[in-house]
Amino acid sequence: MLLSVIIPAYNCEETIIRAIRSTGVYLSNQIEVIVVNNGSSDKTGTLVKKEVRNNRNIIYIESEKGVSNARNKGIEAATAKWITFLDADDYLLDLNNELKSLLIKTEEELVVGNYLVSGSTINLYSMTRDKDSRISVINQMLENPTKYMTVWGKFYKTSLLKKENIRFNNNLAYSEDSEFLLRYVLLCKQVRFIRDNIYNYTLSSNSTVRRYNPQMIHEYEKAIFQVKKDLDEYPEYEHAFKLFTLMQFNLIMVHNVFIKNDKGSIIKLKELCQKNYINNALRIVSLKDVITPRLLPLVFCKYHFYICAAIIYKLRVNQNSKKTK
Repeated sequence: MLLSVIIPAYNCEETIIRAIRSTGVYLSNQIEVIVVNNGSSDKTGTLVKKEVRNNRNIIYIESEKGVSNARNKGIEAATAKWITFLDADDYLLDLNNELKSLLIKTEEELVVGNYLVSGSTINLYSMTRDKDSRISVINQMLENPTKYMTVWGKFYKTSLLKKENIRFNNNLAYSEDSEFLLRYVLLCKQVRFIRDNIYNYTLSSNSTVRRYNPQMIHEYEKAIFQVKKDLDEYPEYEHAFKLFTLMQFNLIMVHNVFIKNDKGSIIKLKELCQKNYINNALRIVSLKDVITPRLLPLVFCKYHFYICAAIIYKLRVNQNSKKTK
């Protein structure tokens, strides 16, 4: 078996069949699809079981609630040479013969493809500066986690995952995929980037990070501190980790603090900027960074122009709202 596709499935009756069939499991006996139902209350389980009856390479299992539980169950059940992860509301693009041939013969432990969002290509192949340097690749991943550090759109060696017992951290509610990928790539000798678009990401208002959660700040902080712990033995990534922290801070602002759009938002912004881990990270940004849109509000935060930063975060909240309508 060449490829195990792991699909966590929670109340996804409208999209799960599309996700399964996008894998090519009906066209190749070298692909197995492992659907992990983690507590669905709709018809998801019934629909998947029907597909199982039609194809022995579609496997249905169940796990406790939580996407990390589901993905970990999938890893344990996987039997193929490679693993890839697919969210139930997304779908894979054509796994062509050239890509399959690459997976058969490549020596790299991680293969990273391009992906589509709302019809636009996120071209990681072109974005990545030095593809042959593992240190450079990891630095760039940490510096731009929203584009690079998704768990999907990548192929992982099953043998490495199982040998090193790499699993998703059940204690993390946010950025668990980034933290998982980081631990995995730190063990890789080399990473392969390919030009193919292999994944279609669907923007959804039901996404966990797009729903207001009063515990979100605390949960993001847990992820940041865990990533810091993962990198304790790797001083070469210190600067990139600070940028990772600031990118998580941006997410907190857009998906939590400024969602409510009340007078307390700027107060919360100031409070967070005064925390040691944020304040320390803000030191690396400077006025020259204002030409980079993602760093602009952070520069304002560094120099205490909080109202300017707040305006940008409010604009980003509105932009996200329009994208998911």
